[in-house]
Amino acid sequence: MRQFRNSQIVRDQVLIRRDMSKQTGMMDDLRPVLPTFIRLIASAIVLVAVQSIILGFPGINQTVLNSTYTMAGLAVFAVGLVGAIVVLKFGTQLANAAGDAYRSIKDYAPLLGWFFQIAALYLLYVACKGITGNIFASAPWAYPMIFLVLAIIPTVKAVANVVHSLEGHTVRQGLN
Repeated sequence: MRQFRNSQIVRDQVLIRRDMSKQTGMMDDLRPVLPTFIRLIASAIVLVAVQSIILGFPGINQTVLNSTYTMAGLAVFAVGLVGAIVVLKFGTQLANAAGDAYRSIKDYAPLLGWFFQIAALYLLYVACKGITGNIFASAPWAYPMIFLVLAIIPTVKAVANVVHSLEGHTVRQGLN
């Protein structure tokens, strides 16, 4: 009789565990995009910390020999360049993962990717400003114009992708 009770208890525990494993939580919905999101956020936090540490060094505002560039400007450029690469890489991975994981976002994943491409361009724009100020002193309109022209490329690509994906769902392909 005692052995029967123990086996019944074990069966009940197995059924309870099986029941609990079938329940979905709020985090289960985010599981496909969580790794890329964590990489993006962790990289941004590390880069902000590195930039804060570097800019706190004594003598960072001294100029480089025989030039008008400061060490701080070069450090901001280097960290900004790495930041732009990180945002571009992990941001587009996040957009692709969200598009693959969720059907409701699939058509708008190119827009999310476009957002991260423009964010990376803006980071590069801000990072390069300190070291290119003297080059574009005679034509101050040229520096923003270069980045606007660069921003047109992903914008046209994103609009074409979204229009193509939305038309594919509403218009039948082929001739009747």
